[in-house]
Amino acid sequence: MKNRWFLTLMTLLIIFSLGMTACAPPKAEEPAEPAEPKTATITFFEEPDTLNPYYTNMWFADLAIDFQLLSLWQIDDTGAWNMELALEAPTLANGGVSADGLTLTIKLREEAVWTDGTPVTAHDYVFTVDMIMDDGNAVQSRYPFDTYVESYQAIDDHTLEIVMNAPFAGWWVGFDLEFLPKHVLQPVFDAEGTIDNADWNRNPTVANGPFVLKEWVAASHLILEANDTYWRGRPVLDQIFIRIVPDDEAQMAAIKTGDTDIGVFLTAADKPDFDQIDQAELISVPTGWTESWFFNLIDEDLAAANDLTAGHIALQDKKVRQAIAMAFDRWAVNDQLFYGLYDIKAAFWYESPYEDKSLEPWPYDPVAAAALLDDAGWVDSNGDGTRDKDGVELVLHHATTAGNENRESIQLIVQQQMAEVGIGIRIENYSYDVIWNGYGDDGPAAKGLYDIAEWSTSPSDLPDPNDATFLCSEIPSPDNPAGGNWQGVCIEELDDLFAQQAVSTDMDERVALFSQIQEIMKDEVFWLAVRTDTDFWSLSTRMLNVSFAYDSFWNCYEWDVVE
Repeated sequence: MKNRWFLTLMTLLIIFSLGMTACAPPKAEEPAEPAEPKTATITFFEEPDTLNPYYTNMWFADLAIDFQLLSLWQIDDTGAWNMELALEAPTLANGGVSADGLTLTIKLREEAVWTDGTPVTAHDYVFTVDMIMDDGNAVQSRYPFDTYVESYQAIDDHTLEIVMNAPFAGWWVGFDLEFLPKHVLQPVFDAEGTIDNADWNRNPTVANGPFVLKEWVAASHLILEANDTYWRGRPVLDQIFIRIVPDDEAQMAAIKTGDTDIGVFLTAADKPDFDQIDQAELISVPTGWTESWFFNLIDEDLAAANDLTAGHIALQDKKVRQAIAMAFDRWAVNDQLFYGLYDIKAAFWYESPYEDKSLEPWPYDPVAAAALLDDAGWVDSNGDGTRDKDGVELVLHHATTAGNENRESIQLIVQQQMAEVGIGIRIENYSYDVIWNGYGDDGPAAKGLYDIAEWSTSPSDLPDPNDATFLCSEIPSPDNPAGGNWQGVCIEELDDLFAQQAVSTDMDERVALFSQIQEIMKDEVFWLAVRTDTDFWSLSTRMLNVSFAYDSFWNCYEWDVVE
């Protein structure tokens, strides 16, 4: 009986179980794993100091900003205008340029919006110029709006008008601004009288470009995600991952292991490494940049009046500056560090229609350099190996970006070369996130805390040749903190020539004016080319559709990767 009861019970349980199974809903399918986002990785060995374009002179910051903020137009890889927020380039033919050349009317595209859905309008552009021009904001520069613009206004939401006080030849570059979001920053300005400390500067919650900031972890990375509202349509990539590495050596290690897709700010010195790398190539893009020396010409009077630091007194004599140029064997540096792959130029505007090709760079001639120093009264009167005059030793403070291996190697070579003619070199460098701070932020370069400084530069309005760097009016001061002439250069003849070329619309006349400018710059030696600085990028073989140009990331919306 006991066994029969057990069998009966088991039978009932089996029948019940089958019935429950028959009545149960079908088992849900397991959700599919989300696809990995398409991501391109870029290495930066300098972390951006801000993501507001009007508070930085740092190239790495500019690169990060390029992904997020649009201007009127860009320059593509053919040198042509690539329209962004402007519908078309203003011309005489389409009525965008007035007959007298003084008024620009620029139509903006109506489909452009910020990532929060707010339309991008001419009012954003006007607000941007307002912020540049307002004394409450310690921006890097107000040029050319403070010099050549009579008025600017939004005719309607999508029509911009700029009236010039002279037919400014460089308007097409000088007025091409990244738009700031008025609806985000106007309330900040209204409340504080400045946007210097706006959270948006480091955490831009809205953008109008192909990508928008998702995350920024200091000293680690930035993540930019695709902007679904970008006017061209969503970019092909889902993410841009910017990895912050400590130095260029760490970047090269990442390139070799395939841990980065794009390497930034490489040099010809890296070429042998790429001869051994299969997964990446080294790409060069001529963009008019020059590794440069800047001499501090600020004298004691100018320093006292403008709250600056005077350069070494010897640098007030152009014979001393000429001697330094001839004591510097730039060709040996190029051969020793860069395999002779760069050029040494005399012209600031090299490889452009404005270059005076007849101008030869100062030669390496230590004998002539020594004779010039003797003639200037700098001799070694105390036998310590360093020249002196009136009790002042000729020891110069050479400054550059700390941690840049190539520049620091140049400094060591320069110490040896200058010692041969009796000039001492004291090396004291500044971190990349400090050296280019503006006058209002006590930046060491802006305040004159150097005798000779080295970094890479180009004419500020390239591809137009106009430049305001060396104008007397651009010397920074408490009344003009946005001035970009950090050297204290003030030469009346040079100012006159720059003013003439800026309003000249005749090409031949402009070329002739730049020839005179270059002759003065060579003779005065307040700027000296160390070498040309062609942009070198590394590009992994998994990247598609990448085309570098003067506007480096102009087509990032088309980039793609293959796994």
